This record gives sequence, C-alpha cells and structure tokens, in this order.
Amino acid sequence: MSLAEDELLRRVSAVVRTTFGLPPGYVVSAATTSADIDGWDSLSHSILIMGIEEQFGVELPMERAFELHDVGELMDLIGEAGGERGVD
Repeated sequence: MSLAEDELLRRVSAVVRTTFGLPPGYVVSAATTSADIDGWDSLSHSILIMGIEEQFGVELPMERAFELHDVGELMDLIGEAGGERGVD
C-alpha cells in the first residue's frame, strides 16, 4: 500500500469509526465489510457516505455508493471522484 493509500485508509477508517461509534483502536481495513460492523445497514450506510463526501470534498455517485462490497471499493470510488487530491 502506498503512502497515499495508507493516508486514504486512515481517513476513511476515522469516518467509519465515527459513524458507527467504534473505539479508536478498532481496525478498519480495505477488506472490512458491512457484515463486520454491528449496525451497518442502509440508513447508516447513507450517513457514512455523507461523512465521506464531507471529509474528502467530493460527491459520490449514489448508485455506485450503494453497490460497494467493502472499504477498499469505497476507497477506489473516492479516488475516482477526485478525493485523493485531499490526501498528502
């Protein structure tokens, strides 16, 4: 994983932990799915997407945002939307 990808995962993980009320030490990886986190349903997914959009200053295409299988695919979508520009 490159430095930029590592930073992207760090920032996405922070939004996931905040959205779902997870403890700071909870490990969110690119392979993390909704099945791994209690309470990750369609409503909380919408809240997560809004948090990601705010964090990265992007607008994600909703149809694709609801077809994601894991955090790695979310990271890819952020990159496609131009959100990687916010990652140093």
